[in-house]
Amino acid sequence: MNWKVEFTKSATKQAQKLDQAIQIRIKKAIDEKLKINPDRYLIGLIGELSDLYKFRVGDYRLLCSKEGKKLTRMSH
Repeated sequence: MNWKVEFTKSATKQAQKLDQAIQIRIKKAIDEKLKINPDRYLIGLIGELSDLYKFRVGDYRLLCSKEGKKLTRMSH
């Protein structure tokens, strides 16, 4: 079962500022990895941000929260 990935307003704004090729690369990684099996690719953060996860795509780290079968992308 595919996971649902949602974007916050600030994450959407940040993504729109990126080069088109980077946007495509990030979207492809989300579609091929996070929507299928996020537990395999997400790395939990520690300390004050322990409720968030990171997902690396090249030089970019995407931060997200996980609730049931829904991922919310916070920023990059």
